[in-house]
Amino acid sequence: MSKNSRYPAYDVWAEHTHWDDHTKQVVGSRRSPQVAYQFFSHSEGLLVQTAASELVNDHRLEVLTFVTQHLDEALASPIGEAQRKVGVPPKKQLYRWGLAGIEAESQARYGTGYVALKKEEQQAILQEIAAGRTQAKEEWSQLSPVDFFKRFLRDAVDAYYSHPLVWSDIGYGGPAYPRGYVRVEKGLTDPWEAKADDK
Repeated sequence: MSKNSRYPAYDVWAEHTHWDDHTKQVVGSRRSPQVAYQFFSHSEGLLVQTAASELVNDHRLEVLTFVTQHLDEALASPIGEAQRKVGVPPKKQLYRWGLAGIEAESQARYGTGYVALKKEEQQAILQEIAAGRTQAKEEWSQLSPVDFFKRFLRDAVDAYYSHPLVWSDIGYGGPAYPRGYVRVEKGLTDPWEAKADDK
C-alpha cells in the first residue's frame, strides 16, 4: 500500500515521544513483531501470512508478520467471542477447518500447496472461497467457506489497520492522547498531523 500513499514522507512513529508510556510500548511492539506461534502451526502461520497479503494487497513483511502475530495471539487467547452466527463454529475451530480448506482447495485446483502458488492463483482461490464455489467438498463439509472467508477478511483487515506503517500510509496521526487536538475547525490540521502529498 505504501507505493500508493498520499503521505509518502509522513511517519507517525516520529511523534511517539508525545505519547504516554503505555501507548509507546503497545505501538512500538507492532513495529517489530516476533511471532512465536501459540495457536498456528508453522505451516498454518505461513499460510495465514501469504493469504493475508492478498486480502490486504500489501506485501511488506513487517506488516504481514504483525497481522499473523495478532491473529495467532487472538486465537490463543482464552477470551471468548461476543457473538457469532448460528451454525458457525467457534473461532478456533473455524480457523483450523478454514485454513485446511484453503490448502485442500489449492491441492484440488492446482496440485500444490497454497504458499507455492502464483499470486493470481492465490487470489483466484480466495475469490472462489469467498463466493462459496469450492472443489474440496470434504474439507468444507462442516464449515461454510463464505463464513470463514468473512471472518478471516475482517480479522486480517482489523490487524492491518492497527499497524503504524499503515497509519502513515493513510495519514492517520496516531494517538492524540495526552496532547489532544487543538485545531478542530473543519479543514484545519494540527502541525503534527499528516499533510497530503507532503504539503
